[in-house]
Amino acid sequence: MREEARSRSRNRSGYHPGTVSRSKAGAEFRGKLHAETIIVGGGVIGCAIACELATRGHDVLLVERARIAGGTSCAAAGMLAADSEEFTHAVMAKLARQSRALLHEQKERIGALSGVEMGLQQQGFITPFRSYSEVSSYKNNRLSALSTEHIWWDRVAVQQEASWLNRDTYGAFYRPSESEVLPVNLTQAYVRSAQAMGARVMEGVQDVRLHTDVNGVQGIETSIGTMTSRNVIIATGLHGEELMRHVGLKSPVLPVKGEIAAVQFSPHHAGYRPDKTVYAEDIYIVPKANGEVWIGATSLPGRTDMNVSVQGIQKLLAAATNWVPGMKEAHFIRAWAGIRPSTPDGLPYVGACESVPGLFAAFGHYRNGILLSAITASLMADLIFGKTSEELGIQDLSPERLNIKEMLQ
Repeated sequence: MREEARSRSRNRSGYHPGTVSRSKAGAEFRGKLHAETIIVGGGVIGCAIACELATRGHDVLLVERARIAGGTSCAAAGMLAADSEEFTHAVMAKLARQSRALLHEQKERIGALSGVEMGLQQQGFITPFRSYSEVSSYKNNRLSALSTEHIWWDRVAVQQEASWLNRDTYGAFYRPSESEVLPVNLTQAYVRSAQAMGARVMEGVQDVRLHTDVNGVQGIETSIGTMTSRNVIIATGLHGEELMRHVGLKSPVLPVKGEIAAVQFSPHHAGYRPDKTVYAEDIYIVPKANGEVWIGATSLPGRTDMNVSVQGIQKLLAAATNWVPGMKEAHFIRAWAGIRPSTPDGLPYVGACESVPGLFAAFGHYRNGILLSAITASLMADLIFGKTSEELGIQDLSPERLNIKEMLQ
């Protein structure tokens, strides 16, 4: 299968690798599309998978209902918080660190293929505290042990290493391996790299439904016709639940709205600008490669509107200014909102659907889609090429786990 995929990839020299618009797709390709694997969803996860499969010589078609990076991926802060994030499951902590390392390894290759600068920076994250009791509570409340990748800064060290932090800061954990990216840039880098390696990408493909028969998945039905394939990977974030329901599988996705603000410091106030990410209990402050500083994020479970509230932004700016007093000198640039796809047990759906041969899932990453994009892509490619979830150690992420659990009750 792998050699056949490579052959098909090499024989597509006449295909223009640019994104196919909805109107062009409808007029030129209606009812004619086939690929070894179809990926449904053009966010960071879907684009990362397309990139990885295409890099391995696989025949890939990615379809997106709206536009690439137009959903959750464009609303993320882009933190690769593998050490700072509190993961409740050991496999998630392991995958997070693997993914962060993998993204750093891939940076040069993806950048060269895509021509896109993803804005990857490794300046470390600071988790600050106001008192000893806050430090003690933080340690006691973390379900997993503190990462070995951390350094304790006392009050003096904080002022030496991060003089822009509030002078009343008691101390802080500094995690030097933590990194961050520009989320839309990363997504575009993935998809353009995929196209450079022969993957096809179509935007504006509406009304997607799975096409199955007694032998398993056969492709998808869409607004522009039938697209056939041997495999289908659902990577649609919030809309994954609906597609899984088409084949009788229960994979609930719970929306959690978040709001983020961006500010910028003038050259005159450059000394007030954080040079490391602040990852506090009540706020994160992320200095980006484009010169902006992003402040986030509110958490509003069940909300699906994209409105940015005055109350939410006031809360973020007040918390940010409390930790970084010089923030009051920054210029407000913009604010935006996004909807994160969470799951009932906090684990994403990543794996093969054993009850529907050829169907795979990769969605429900909540606020760690950017962080987990590289490893999710690697895992999905391994599954497509024949490895099992057990071999990869990800059986706990099975997209059918809630169905199995319900049957056993």
